[in-house]
Amino acid sequence: MDGWKTRKESTSRKLNLRRKIFDTAVPLLLTIAACTGIWSSEVFFGTNSTNSLSLNVVSHTILVTLALLGILICGLSLAEAGVISRNIRYSLYWGLYLSASVCIPAIVFVVILHMSGLISLRIGALSAHRLATDTAVSFVLGGFCEELFYRGFVQGSLNRAVGYRISPVASGIIFGVSHLDNYINPFTRMNSLNAGAIIWVLLSCFVGVYFGFLRRKCGDVYCPALFHGSQDLTTSVMSMLGCSSNVSIVALSVGWAIFLSVTYRQFINSEV
Repeated sequence: MDGWKTRKESTSRKLNLRRKIFDTAVPLLLTIAACTGIWSSEVFFGTNSTNSLSLNVVSHTILVTLALLGILICGLSLAEAGVISRNIRYSLYWGLYLSASVCIPAIVFVVILHMSGLISLRIGALSAHRLATDTAVSFVLGGFCEELFYRGFVQGSLNRAVGYRISPVASGIIFGVSHLDNYINPFTRMNSLNAGAIIWVLLSCFVGVYFGFLRRKCGDVYCPALFHGSQDLTTSVMSMLGCSSNVSIVALSVGWAIFLSVTYRQFINSEV
């Protein structure tokens, strides 16, 4: 009898280990597939500004398709994938509040630099049409589509494989490293890796980890999607205004300092 129980427990442990390996391998393989698809779309559309919107739409369609495929393959429920929210009002409230805590100080910082004469902003470059387009791109493509893949499917699968404590860090690193596809493309032989690119990838890992913590706390992708989209939009607006990438990074760092020291602590201590 004891031998039968031992064999049963051994078989159960082996099956559990295989399941964990499967739930880790599938997100990694589909992330590689996503990068491959994005590289292929760059071959077809090119990387010039004229086709940037089409390339963006195709790239994020690939992400959503692979996210849904991964959810099916791994057998995740919509709740496990963060699509069904435990408390949507809570997620939307904190998504907007945390976004404001980062983005408003960043914009104010840039305006102060402009008023002090340290930089010169192209205020006339802002247009309602461009703002509407960038808002849709930032929140729908950069925000929801990317968060559905990385925080929905990838982190949802890793929750099973490595647990809820480690999965935000693991999914954040996968998110950050996948940004290497902005600097290399084996199909077009593009290679623009440099110190600045490595720093940006590391920053993306750091930001991705915090997106993962937002996902874990709220239990859905909507809070990190709003937070993600708002930062993409802020970066886009600063680019329209003529800010250099260095100024944009410093400005967002000011907002992140407030987020890390004040609002994130409020968020963690709040109740869902």
